Amino acid sequence: MKWAIAAIAVSLAVVVSGSYTPSLKTDITYADKDFLLKQKFFFEILRNIHLPLQYEEYLPYTKVWVEDKSLYLNYDIVYKFFNFYKLGYLEKGEIFTIYNKFHLKQTYLLFTFLYNCKDWDTLYKNIIWARENVNEGMFIYAVTLTVLHRTDLKGIILPAIYEIYPYYFFNTDMIRSVNYRKMYDPKFGFYGNGKYNVVYSNYTLTYPTEYKVYGDFNLNYYYEDVGLNSFYYYFMMDYPFFLGGDEFGLFKDRRGEMYFYMHQQLLARYNLERFSNFLPKIGTLTWRFPLKFGYFSLLSYWNGIPFKNRDVNYMLRDYDYVKLDWIKDWEFRVRKIIDQGYFLLDDGTKIDLRKWENIDYLGNIIVGNVETMNYGYFGFIETLSRFVLSGVDFETFKTWPTLMMHFETTLRDPVFYSLWDRLLDFYYLFKSYLPYYTFDDLSFKGVVIKDVVIDKLLTYFDFFDADISNVIPMTNVNKFWDLSVIGRTKRLNHKPFTYTLDVMSEFKGKGVVRVFLGPKFDKFLDLEYYRKFFVEIDQYLVDLIVGKNTFVRNSRDFFWSVKDRTMYTDLYKKIMTSFEGKDKFILDMSEAHCGFPDRLILPKGWPSGLAMQFYFIITPYITTTTTEGVKDLSFFDKYISCGVGTGLRYFDTLPMGFPFDREIDFTYWYTKNMLFKDVFIYHTDDIKY
Repeated sequence: MKWAIAAIAVSLAVVVSGSYTPSLKTDITYADKDFLLKQKFFFEILRNIHLPLQYEEYLPYTKVWVEDKSLYLNYDIVYKFFNFYKLGYLEKGEIFTIYNKFHLKQTYLLFTFLYNCKDWDTLYKNIIWARENVNEGMFIYAVTLTVLHRTDLKGIILPAIYEIYPYYFFNTDMIRSVNYRKMYDPKFGFYGNGKYNVVYSNYTLTYPTEYKVYGDFNLNYYYEDVGLNSFYYYFMMDYPFFLGGDEFGLFKDRRGEMYFYMHQQLLARYNLERFSNFLPKIGTLTWRFPLKFGYFSLLSYWNGIPFKNRDVNYMLRDYDYVKLDWIKDWEFRVRKIIDQGYFLLDDGTKIDLRKWENIDYLGNIIVGNVETMNYGYFGFIETLSRFVLSGVDFETFKTWPTLMMHFETTLRDPVFYSLWDRLLDFYYLFKSYLPYYTFDDLSFKGVVIKDVVIDKLLTYFDFFDADISNVIPMTNVNKFWDLSVIGRTKRLNHKPFTYTLDVMSEFKGKGVVRVFLGPKFDKFLDLEYYRKFFVEIDQYLVDLIVGKNTFVRNSRDFFWSVKDRTMYTDLYKKIMTSFEGKDKFILDMSEAHCGFPDRLILPKGWPSGLAMQFYFIITPYITTTTTEGVKDLSFFDKYISCGVGTGLRYFDTLPMGFPFDREIDFTYWYTKNMLFKDVFIYHTDDIKY
């Protein structure tokens, strides 16, 4: 995929037989019958998740799991699952959240049970059993993790999460409308009816006045963007805090650094949207209560229970102040080790926090993932902050989660951005102790960016369509795929644009182009403040020749971004026609789960033009130990996965965010291999249909 650093994407980004292998970018690779059989299975097993399975071929495997220990890679951990399940798992129909101790443990054991199946037949039977016997939310979570992290399932496409489980992405008024129309109109929803099956959501009119958040209710189109929220969900599923990097190879991806940078970029992109709506940057969470602004989500769980809201003038419960004390103590300890410049691991190893690459340790500490050292000392800052802001507890058998307790809905709540504005203080404090980039760090001898020409930039609102027919209970398997209800929401989009970069070079070889978008400022010295608001929207390799070089790049090809997904029913029909030999299914990752929505590369413009600026820099390409021998990293394993755990998600070893990640020495910072370009982003109120 165009990268997979889904995290940075914000920038704005086991042993079953393999069915195909990566090929060169110019080749077309087709799925074979074995691959399509698996693909068909996952689409069917996730259909109408709250109803019993309807497929005759699956029913024989719904009663028991496979117990033969020889059919598992690590039977000891599978045995733990067997024992724990017999003690009592979360019941079907109950509200699920990964931010609950009991749900988390059960989910992890269910995932390892599936992950350690030795062959496809064993995995197939166990997934069917789990589909019928474990909690629906837990099942979706575990199956998604299994598909994303088992090497033999690379390339398998799951339906988009917002179509598997629309309740977390579409407001209650839309879900209710779908079910209501189906009750009184039996013709509603059947495939081929076109616009007759469309249901609209008008959240701007149904938003309760007393819950307008942070004075920025005009940003609902951004908070509730389906692509943005699914992006965050998939990033957190690629790098779940409870999966170890050694076992799953996640340490190769500079996991802690990426977690920090992804959130830094997510916050920068959010602030650009605020600026475009005449709002200041989001305020930093100060841990002072009452918290003035509440949030009412307009979402409901599948059983009709609304998401727990945060009231206006939100106050902590008495016993939550103890948790807040823990958070503040942990924050103090993190600041202390950054200031002193080192900390010790349990085995006595000294980690030097004046080496930039050791930000990986710091990122792991903040997220509290299993790579974190000294849990008891550093705690779980981000996770416990979510609990405090949600008014829920980690150890409860029954839970009523808020938006902050689900990856799918976290970005809807503005307080999340305030929280991360606070957490990023650790990131900037760490960076403040690093030396300025030197002239040699920044320059590229013999390479000069002469100019860049950029098309007119235009944003507009159009409608996003998703197949949300999974909210309609269907008891006849023959009608499942004749049903396609379209949920239509308004979203921000932009006209595709192209830029042409003119470069003069005395150097022959590879270089790396980085492209950022940020606010326009009056004085160059103001860059020290505004550098935190630049979002990385593209990065790619170029072959430089001696003399004039011209590089043309279209926004739809930007490395961090992805296109809209094909709808559930349409993609299933494509899979089936290919399975039946009537068509061919191309393996090209056009349905990639990772990556920032390419529609959101640009913040909403103004009718008169919003002043912004692009920043371009070309740096030498230095082959790393993990990328050596790879001829073209832009495709590495584009055809089969997002590259999680491969160590190939980076073009070079430069720090993420280079060169905006450190404080600036303005005496030499601006070199010939970089260029700022002023632009205006225009907006039209004409909605595109």
